[in-house]
Amino acid sequence: MAELSLAIRQIGAKMNLYQCQIKPIAPFATKLKGDTIFGQICWAIAYKYGKDELENLLNNYENRPFLIVSDGFAPGFLPKPKAPSYILGEDMLTKKQNRDKIWLDITSLQSAKFSHAKSNDEANYKIVANATIKNSINYLSNTTGDGFSPYALMEFNIPITQIYFLLDINQFSAKKLAQTLEFVSQMGYGKKSSIGKGRFEIIQELSPVLEPFITNSSSFMTLSPCVIGGDYDECYYEPFTRFGKHGAQLAVKNPFKNPILMADTAALITPKISELNSIKSKGYIGKAVANISSTQPNAYSQGYAIIISVAKGIG
Repeated sequence: MAELSLAIRQIGAKMNLYQCQIKPIAPFATKLKGDTIFGQICWAIAYKYGKDELENLLNNYENRPFLIVSDGFAPGFLPKPKAPSYILGEDMLTKKQNRDKIWLDITSLQSAKFSHAKSNDEANYKIVANATIKNSINYLSNTTGDGFSPYALMEFNIPITQIYFLLDINQFSAKKLAQTLEFVSQMGYGKKSSIGKGRFEIIQELSPVLEPFITNSSSFMTLSPCVIGGDYDECYYEPFTRFGKHGAQLAVKNPFKNPILMADTAALITPKISELNSIKSKGYIGKAVANISSTQPNAYSQGYAIIISVAKGIG
């Protein structure tokens, strides 16, 4: 069994921040977005520990999330905030080059040194996308049906990737999280996992997160798509619409979930002073999204996001 590297840091009284690195060993048909990873972990919990365990965890999810998951990032880096160039102090004459500079180490991010951002090549994190042409098959007649209906299946070759987890250890232990991630690595992540897509290994030894994610700054960046909500002095983000689907046995009858409009990863927020201490103590923003399915009334989507402090005085 591959060794799992989890790094832990206490945030407040309840939530702990972990990280792990995964090494994909097969193409992925689904991108590593935090809300999708969370959904995959929920499936794994149900399979490994039972449906009742998952239901107990989700009963309090709207008021007290047991787990919040980040996107997958280049190891040692976090994304550059998705804010206008003038907010980030970038040269307005080099917009095209600025768009390619998307990764920052934590020190540069928290000290607002956005000019230190690196490209995928510079961060040694190049995702290669490939389109495989498929055709719809009528399995009753074992033919293509009424006509030739080709479509493209996008697959991604992903390098070693870092993911963060904010966990309430009073609801779900770190040991169970580690075992669940190992289970996901074997069952595969995302679309087409039943034919071998989305397989990965979990690498590195256990090590602490040395960099503090929450500092004295009054501005923060999100690490996954989220439903921002709240009252903020400033908020910069790119919109992201999640068109979700149920998986496994729930995909038989109307697998489609209601679409959710979210703020994409790397949103930059500055909360009002009255909300600042509350946000800092939690280490996350957002909310759970309920009523997303006509067939599964108890289904939730992760509308939360882990946050990291960015330099004061943004904007």
